[in-house]
This record gives sequence, structure tokens and C-alpha cells, in this order.
Amino acid sequence: MLSKRPLAFVDLDDTLFQTARKMPDGTPRFPATLDQEGRPNGYMSPIQKALVEWLFATADVVPVTARSVEAYKRVQLPFALGAVCSHGGVILEPDGSSDAAWHSLMASALARYQTRLADLSETTLTVGSDLGFSLRGWVVEEAGLQNYVVTKHNGNDDSVLVKVLDVIQARGLLDGMYVHRNGNNLAFIPVGLEKRIAVQEWVRRDRAMNGERLVLGFGDSISDLGFMTDCDFWATPGKSQLARAARSVIGG
Repeated sequence: MLSKRPLAFVDLDDTLFQTARKMPDGTPRFPATLDQEGRPNGYMSPIQKALVEWLFATADVVPVTARSVEAYKRVQLPFALGAVCSHGGVILEPDGSSDAAWHSLMASALARYQTRLADLSETTLTVGSDLGFSLRGWVVEEAGLQNYVVTKHNGNDDSVLVKVLDVIQARGLLDGMYVHRNGNNLAFIPVGLEKRIAVQEWVRRDRAMNGERLVLGFGDSISDLGFMTDCDFWATPGKSQLARAARSVIGG
């Protein structure tokens, strides 16, 4: 017999909340995240707030996010079971500490990228500058382990990141890596670092403790689809990158 309470894996940014610039004027805003100075910088709409309240009332909820641990800890939602952070590079325990066994596995998987990611980040910013774009970027690092490269623009035109990506790919700099691009977010991620792999490990551990139960997945981007399709059922926001991709394939 299945355990009654579902297990829900939920992406954060652009699924449960988003920045103010992505919300229609006049939409009520409920703060969900803080910036490094402690000011609200991510908001739920009334619909997202209702979804969050329903999830916490009915399921065991695990966030699955590209956010670093530091950025995740600025999320103001009452997650209590731990989290998957940094595109799967970190599994957090309920007390917020890093799962040591998972960190050891990631250290092995990412060892050959440790001398490469910082150079790739610097090159990406230089390419942007040469193209006349104002960018910011960094390597997401957890507990001394470099995980992946993220680049954002400082303007309002997300298409500049496409142009930067085209140059980086043309130079052949992404061997052994995959790309995540959604809005103002361009990430270069080593193969072996995936939300899906971390979620698979979480499910394996959960089944050992709780037996088989309904598993739900929620996310907005194509990069979320890996872990979502490992769930029994999944859902995406109606205006998400993933929904647009589905419509482009099937029409409508």
C-alpha cells in the first residue's frame, strides 16, 4: 500500500516565484526571497501563493534549484526536509548542512572541471564585453568545489545571452558540458551534475525509509524536465519555457 502523503520535488525560480519585472503591473506581490542586503527580490503571485500553501498542506516538499546554498537560504518559504541545490551539486540535510556522502560523489564527478570553470567564466565575460554587452558572471562553488558557470546580463534584453552563447559554442569551449538558458540566466554545467541525478538519489533514500509513494514534479524550464519525468506526474506553469517548448512541438 502506498504511503498517503505524496513527495513533491519543486523548482523555485519562475515556478513558485519570480522577480518583479516578470510580473504584470498591478499583480499583488507576496515576498518569497531576499537579496544579499535582506530586501525582497522575488515574489509570489496570488496563484503561486495558493499553490505553495496547497503543496505544504498536502505533500512532503523538496526544493530542487539551480540556486547556490547561500542563495537558497534567502528563500523565505518553510521548507523543512532539506533541498537539492546548485543544479544537483548539493543535497542539504533538514538542518541545512551538506550531505557528506553526496558531496564526496560530486567531488569525484567534477574533479576534471576544477581548473576549467573559472577560465570559462572569464572568457564568457570577455566575449560579452567584446560584443558590447554588460554582463556579470561567476562560478558557483560549494564547500570548495566548483560546480558550474553562470552568466547574466545587466540590461533588459535576454537575447544578448544567445549571442554570447553562439560565440562560446563556435569556439568549442563547452566539450563535456551542457547549457541551461532561460531568461536572464545562462549556465554552463558539467556533464554529471544534474538535478535529475540528485532527485533519483533522494527518491532511492526515501523509498528505503518510507516505501513507495506518489511522486510529483514541478518546474518551468527544459532543464527541469529530467527530474520531472522521473516523477509519477508533473506540472509546469502555463507560460513557462517548458510550456512554450511543448506548444512549439505539438502546436496550439
